[in-house]
Amino acid sequence: MNKVTLLLLLSLAASASLAEPVDVQVRVLANDAKFVGTSMGGAKVVITDVESGAILASGVTKGGTGDSGLIMRKPRQRGASIVSDGAAVFSASIDISRPTRVRIEASGPLGFPNSMAQVSATHWLIPGHEITNGWTLVLPGFVIELIDAPRKSSHGDEIPLEVKLVMMCGCPTQPGGLWDSDQYTIKGQLWKGDAMISEADLDYTGKTSHFRGVVPVAASGELEMLIYVVDTETGNTAVVTSPLLVR
Repeated sequence: MNKVTLLLLLSLAASASLAEPVDVQVRVLANDAKFVGTSMGGAKVVITDVESGAILASGVTKGGTGDSGLIMRKPRQRGASIVSDGAAVFSASIDISRPTRVRIEASGPLGFPNSMAQVSATHWLIPGHEITNGWTLVLPGFVIELIDAPRKSSHGDEIPLEVKLVMMCGCPTQPGGLWDSDQYTIKGQLWKGDAMISEADLDYTGKTSHFRGVVPVAASGELEMLIYVVDTETGNTAVVTSPLLVR
C-alpha cells in the first residue's frame, strides 16, 4: 500500500469516526387541524442535504391524528407542545460529522393523491444535538372527493354533484362543528374549455362532511365538472374535477 492510499484511508476513517447520529422527528400538521397520520395514508417525508443533494432519510408519518382538545381547544403558552402519545411522526437517525443544512419536504396525504399538497423547510442539523420536540410542517388544503359523478348527460339536464370534504388529517367538516363549514365557500361548476357555463352552491346534506348541489347543463360536447372549496380565514383550498360528455 503506497503512502498516498494510506493517508486517504486514514482520512476517511477519521471522518467516519467523527460522525455522530442525530435523531430527527418530523410531524405534518394539517392547517387548522390535526396531524396527518396512518388513517389518511400518512405524509411522505424526505430529508435532503442542501449542499450535496443527497437524500439523508425518507419515510412516511405513522400514528394517530393527536388530541383534539390539546391541538384545537386548549389555550397554550409559547413553547407548549401539542404532541400527545401516539401522534403521527416520522423518525430517523442521521449520521453527520459537521453542521449540515437540510431540506425537509412533506407530501400528503398519500391516501388521497388528488388532494395532495407539498411543503418544505430548511434547517441545520448539528452533530450531538437532538431536536427535542422535532420539526412540524404545516400542510395546507382540504381533501375533497367527488361522489358518484355522472360521466354522460344531455343538454338541458341538471347534474347532481356531491362531495365528501374533510381536513387533510381526515377530520370531519359540518356547519357549526369544530371544523365549521359555514365559513367555507363550496361551489360546483361546469366548464367548456376556458369558459365556465354554469355554477351552483353545494350545501350540507345533513351527513357529516357531505355536500351537494345541482348544476344545469347549458352546453354540449366535452365538458368538465369542477368543484372547489375555499376557506378565506385559514387559506385552505381544494379542487376536484371530472369529465362529462354531453349529447
